[in-house]
Parts: sequence; structure tokens; C-alpha cells
Amino acid sequence: RVREMNVYCELYSCLVPASELAPHNITAIILSGGPNSVYEEGAPHVSPEIWTLIKERSIPVLGICYGMQELAHVFGGKVAPGLEREYGKAMVNRIEGCDSKLFEGLPEEFQMWMSHGDKLHKVPEGFKKVGELA
Repeated sequence: RVREMNVYCELYSCLVPASELAPHNITAIILSGGPNSVYEEGAPHVSPEIWTLIKERSIPVLGICYGMQELAHVFGGKVAPGLEREYGKAMVNRIEGCDSKLFEGLPEEFQMWMSHGDKLHKVPEGFKKVGELA
């Protein structure tokens, strides 16, 4: 979706060191999904130095799936296991009043594919939820 909007982007592992990102003029970060639980032993986590870089430069961050759970885990939200793993087609609703360019040209409700075992139960204070499962 980002590239469809003619925005240049690069892909990095969430384990990238801050020293590798620091020289770049980063305008936003998207933390995407992955197969782990944020509470799993050995699960990948963004380094504290990256969070410092984000804060110092006021870089906006979008968390999707595991990325959203990582944000919640680090910043005081609540992630907990669901009753069962979910996989397959799901519908997403954009939050009413959300004016994010990410949703430009999309209907209020649209389809996506999901695969997860954990769920977000509480959004961290100061964070903005832009979409949710229908």
C-alpha cells in the first residue's frame, strides 16, 4: 500500500541496529507482522536505541499485527493470548473519524488476511487506533 502511494520505502529486520538507521532521513516506520508472541522466549524485539531514535526525531510508527503487539508491549498496553489461534479472511473497519492517508481510496470496511494467537486488549496511553476487526 505504501508503494502504491508512490512512497519510497526500505525493508529492515526489527533487529536492525539504530546505528544503521541513524544516517537516513526516516519519515515513518511500519512494524509489520510475524509468527511470534511478544511474550515468547526468543521473540524478536525492537532495541531500546531504536525507540530512542524514534522519540528524538518524532518519527511516526504504524504497528500491524506483531508490530502493534510490540508497541503495546513496550509502551504499557496489554497483549494477551486469544482463546484460540485465528487464521483466514477477516474484515477490517477503519475507526470512525480516522483521516489517515493509509486508508485513502478504501471503503470503510475492507478485507485482509489474518493469522494470530495474541490479541490487543488495551491500547497504550497516547497511541491512536486507526482500524480494527469488524
